[in-house]
Amino acid sequence: MTARRLRPYFLSHPIVVLTNSPLGKILTHSDIFGRLVKWTIEVGEYDIQYEPRTSIKAQALADFLAETVHQENEDPWKVYVDGSSSKEGSGVGVVLISLAGEEVKLAVRLDFRASKNEAEYEAVLVGLRAARNMGATRVLIFSDSQLVTQQMKGMYDVKDEKLIEYAQEGDRVREKFTKIIFEQIPSKKNEKADTLAKMAGTMGSWKTRDVVFQVELTPHTSSPAVEQEEEDWRTDIINYLKEGKLPDNPREARKLKTKCSRYVMIGEMLYRTSFAGPLLRCLSYQEADYVLREVHEGCCGNHLGTYALARKVLVAGYCWPSVLHDAQELVMSCDSCQRHSRLHHRPTAMMKAITAACPFD
Repeated sequence: MTARRLRPYFLSHPIVVLTNSPLGKILTHSDIFGRLVKWTIEVGEYDIQYEPRTSIKAQALADFLAETVHQENEDPWKVYVDGSSSKEGSGVGVVLISLAGEEVKLAVRLDFRASKNEAEYEAVLVGLRAARNMGATRVLIFSDSQLVTQQMKGMYDVKDEKLIEYAQEGDRVREKFTKIIFEQIPSKKNEKADTLAKMAGTMGSWKTRDVVFQVELTPHTSSPAVEQEEEDWRTDIINYLKEGKLPDNPREARKLKTKCSRYVMIGEMLYRTSFAGPLLRCLSYQEADYVLREVHEGCCGNHLGTYALARKVLVAGYCWPSVLHDAQELVMSCDSCQRHSRLHHRPTAMMKAITAACPFD
């Protein structure tokens, strides 16, 4: 079963089987018949060596140490960030490099007015949160902004009111990491992040497979409106998955436990497991309204119907409880859909059969 499932790996690497049974002699014996012949033919294409298994106690101790003892890697993740602000819009570019050398490119469009320094702070916060969601605990931030770098280090004083809020939010995010180092680099060494920020700010029709594109509706500063928006349908699920909080009502607590079995927390994000697809990111109602309108009438939207629109949102990787109802309301309130849709000749209500009495009965 393992050889069939992992055939590419079995063909690429030698295999060592630790066993005290004479499997090698049994499979290579000339008198085998039945199902063993089939197994011998299937396994014969791999480079398999049979070695005697060591003591069970020693092996159990080795397995236990391998599962429980984890040495923390002191090498930090590298995060290149840059922010862009122009008349066309503001954008953020982030390039994350893991310990294995893998690159993750992230382009975020800021759907609000932001100055150059505010965009640079947004880039730092987006990079930190993305690194945290990917499991990083030690981060090395590279930025070409001297003001933001020195203010995050504490070398410069923050005097602007908006930048003070960004600095406070940065301090709250830094508490979730073991170590964060800020380093200023020239603009030439930060070309990838700068290109992503400009592309996100212009909001062109570019689409690449190796870049993750997102949209931020509100700043990362701790405003009262943002804190109030966080209290939505995800609150009870997040509280249970993080802290194990349950309602006082036993019936409601049992329902919440059953409901939370389909959700999982990855970093600070809530995801819902799907039947045969990837994890679906759970959105608040404010984010859901933007995603729904972008899919329906955005740059790549084609004014789909209710069920097709809801299906496309799920395929895109997003989820919230009332996705079908919200899609129906959006389609019914869309002026273009009402003007250019096909004329329906079906009756407005279900027809009912009436048995008429025979005349002169």
